[in-house]
Amino acid sequence: MIIHTPVLRDEVCSFLDPKSKLIVDCTLGHGGHAMVLLSLAKNARLVGFDVDQLMMDKAKLRIESWELKVGDRIEYIHGNYSDIKNVLNGRKADFILNDLWVNLEHFKAVERGFSIRGDAPLDMRFDTSTGSTAADIVNKYTIDQLKTVFEIYADFSPSKALELAKHIVTTRKQKPIITTQDFKVVLNDCGLWDKACTVIFQSLRIETNKELENLKMFLSEFPETLNSAWRCLIITYHSIEDRFVKQAFKDLVATWNYKLVTKKPVMPNYKEVAINRAARSAKMRILEKINE
Repeated sequence: MIIHTPVLRDEVCSFLDPKSKLIVDCTLGHGGHAMVLLSLAKNARLVGFDVDQLMMDKAKLRIESWELKVGDRIEYIHGNYSDIKNVLNGRKADFILNDLWVNLEHFKAVERGFSIRGDAPLDMRFDTSTGSTAADIVNKYTIDQLKTVFEIYADFSPSKALELAKHIVTTRKQKPIITTQDFKVVLNDCGLWDKACTVIFQSLRIETNKELENLKMFLSEFPETLNSAWRCLIITYHSIEDRFVKQAFKDLVATWNYKLVTKKPVMPNYKEVAINRAARSAKMRILEKINE
């Protein structure tokens, strides 16, 4: 079984008050963060979200076979963290962690269609039971819609984004773009190789799963679910995500009901990056709600 390595694990734990009663892990994954948080806050309950049922099943199996028996201290929610307010239903969290990185297994499991490696259906959905696939987007979006995805999420120049969008539309008229390799060939035809292809795949994944829309909703909802004098930690990996989080936290601090725990984002040290290169772009921002 592939086990995802939790990013900034020690740093996350350093901001946890062991007296926490309710913890929310917005992206449960394989349970790496959740397990260490439960081991430190021994009287806490944890609500764990994951939109991917396969990841949740694996996390549940791992946690249930764990030597530390947590019993009913953990509540598994198959759904998006953007629904935090409805799920908590009036309960107030003492500690909220939202790690926005994609589980390593999504890339290693080539058949899910997230990776430029191998050949598989161009799917990219975290929740394979609903929503449009990446192939649907590539084959149905207009030139302007595709251009926007590549320009905003992949940070391509307007001219290059337009060139790529036009080539996709021309290609799909001759033959639908169905697999990861179909799509990669289109990108190669536009002079994009592995590094640039990876960025384009990432932008398509963000659009497929409505990642930024879900983050915006969470940022508007979580303040109502956070207990006074307790904390929300968000780990981002993309400049757009970090910009949203930074601005949302700044706006909350301006209300005088919140404070930033650290002036600058917490980032992985060189030792962690050497072991886990996926951590290299991580930035963690921490907000604390002030006693009302």
